Amino acid sequence: MSNGYSGRYLFADLTTGKVEDLVIESNLLREFLGGYGLGARILFEKMKGKVDPLGEDNILGVLTGPLTATSLPFVSRFAVVGKSPLTGCWGDSNGSGFFGPVMKYSGIDGIFLRGISGKPVYLVISDGKCKICDANEIWGLDTYETEDFIKRQYGNKVEVACIGPAGEKLSRLAAVVTAKGRCAARSGLGAVMGSKKLKGIVCTGGGKIGVADIAKVDSLRKKYLGQMKAGVGFSDFYRITGTPGHIEGAAITGDSPVKNWYGNATDLKDVSEYNYENIKNRYIKKKKTCHNCPMADWGHVMVEDGPYALSEESHIPEYESSSAFGSYLLNTNFESIIKCNDLCNRYGIDTISTGATVAFAIKCFEEGIIDAGDTGGIRLEWGDHSSIVSLVEKIVRREGFGDILADGVKLASERIGKNSDRFAIHVGGQEIPAHDSRFEPSMASIYRNNATPGRHTQDAQYCVPPKLAQLYPEADFSFSFGNKRNIMQGRAKAQKILSALNHCVNSSGACLFGFLSTEVDFMPECISAVTGWDIDLEELLIIGERIGDMRLLFTLREGINPMKLSYPGIALGCPPLSDGPTEGVTVDLDILTKEFCREMHWDIETGMPSYIKLDELGLMEIARNFLNNNNAPVK
Repeated sequence: MSNGYSGRYLFADLTTGKVEDLVIESNLLREFLGGYGLGARILFEKMKGKVDPLGEDNILGVLTGPLTATSLPFVSRFAVVGKSPLTGCWGDSNGSGFFGPVMKYSGIDGIFLRGISGKPVYLVISDGKCKICDANEIWGLDTYETEDFIKRQYGNKVEVACIGPAGEKLSRLAAVVTAKGRCAARSGLGAVMGSKKLKGIVCTGGGKIGVADIAKVDSLRKKYLGQMKAGVGFSDFYRITGTPGHIEGAAITGDSPVKNWYGNATDLKDVSEYNYENIKNRYIKKKKTCHNCPMADWGHVMVEDGPYALSEESHIPEYESSSAFGSYLLNTNFESIIKCNDLCNRYGIDTISTGATVAFAIKCFEEGIIDAGDTGGIRLEWGDHSSIVSLVEKIVRREGFGDILADGVKLASERIGKNSDRFAIHVGGQEIPAHDSRFEPSMASIYRNNATPGRHTQDAQYCVPPKLAQLYPEADFSFSFGNKRNIMQGRAKAQKILSALNHCVNSSGACLFGFLSTEVDFMPECISAVTGWDIDLEELLIIGERIGDMRLLFTLREGINPMKLSYPGIALGCPPLSDGPTEGVTVDLDILTKEFCREMHWDIETGMPSYIKLDELGLMEIARNFLNNNNAPVK
């Protein structure tokens, strides 16, 4: 291996059982890096449009990036990609822990899978080769049981990315799970694995990662470890509390949505159980960290007794999960939040979407659209943690009323009818995360105007790395954390830059949390040292824009223009809240969208990048047939 890549990608047809090398031109690596960037480029070429996301022609990709598994800090990431069964457009999800590095140590940078196996299988990757194995013995096991089984068979050093029963039963909220709770959860790609009868991918490791300049990489490792130790950026926050340290503050300030977005922070009477010191003192048993990361920003928790006692230590609920099962539901019982998080991790299902779906169900119950006869006797009420846990158990198992809800709020509202769709808080089929667009209006543009809707880490205004603002004084980066929530104009330049950078981070194998805990030079310096390319921040911004437009082309080919997707009025402050910290705020998504499309050179009516922009980004050739067939206008 050399220069950050093993140089080997595999393509497996699960219908025939044939596995072969996929040759990827070297120029594509510099143009798309890896992860979901390269994944979007390959899938656009290898897949036809309009395929069934749960059919044999959908291709599932699992990819690392050039930084993954090097000696640099916080470079554990991998991406799962494919057409999303939740949204019907581009889908990707980002995973962490140890699986990505061990995949690269096993001799491949990624694998693409087409077809449907005639029986349950799992893959074993070793020395750059892939073996397809019978999974009948583990089909039906939860993700914890699956990992335990695999490690008994292959040893504790192997890593597995697997699905649980939710994925097997094709829940469109299903996740891909590693390390008993590190989840590539969004976009429902666990259901794609389930549709292919693929239980998991096992990587054995054993290899090494070569880099272009060993001395330079070692020097950069020391430099950026020093910055993190010195508290640069967000490093102290992630090192001391991790995202659970944001739960209480977000609930108080209005960052966390409340009562399915219809309530406000004042409805949460007592959030003391959200306090990090309470969580740490009562539940955290040990701090944990991903491969080669000094921050240890997550950990294991335990509930010893009571109705929500766990059988073993479990992953701590992160901020998004805690809000989804907390403020969304007016639930302040943290032990029930831990239990819901554990259920989702075990069964392999997205916590954000699951919590939002429970919130939708409670709102429907409150409005009289459904009753206890529909829910199997469960009376759904805000803050009733017992009924919340009971409903989550039904959702993850697809039992009873849980079967109606297991594919998310969009399909659930269609099944329930009775105008319940007005309470289904989603964009394009994906439930909106726990950063309220009335608190930070730029999130509305981020949630909608992207290739995969309802995602908060694509170009989040929260994610401004140190030194970036000084380098680009023409862009206003002060629109973050609700600082200017009544001002809509002037956000797009910063959003474009952040979008490009985040796409590069997510495609390189680096962690966004780590990136926010070092100066912005980390990306160009480290990618150059690892790959041998002489790459600067300006080129990275071009690469990131190319990745974003490539994902967009995939979504447009599916007949979906993100800029025309419906956005729930309540999440824009239509009508505005009458109380709380975001009282009176109304987000003008029309202004945000027009400014962003103008900055990106996208046609707002069609969503199409201009021909000039496509040519500038080197995408004209790959997009030509699609553009001609769709008579796309030139802007």
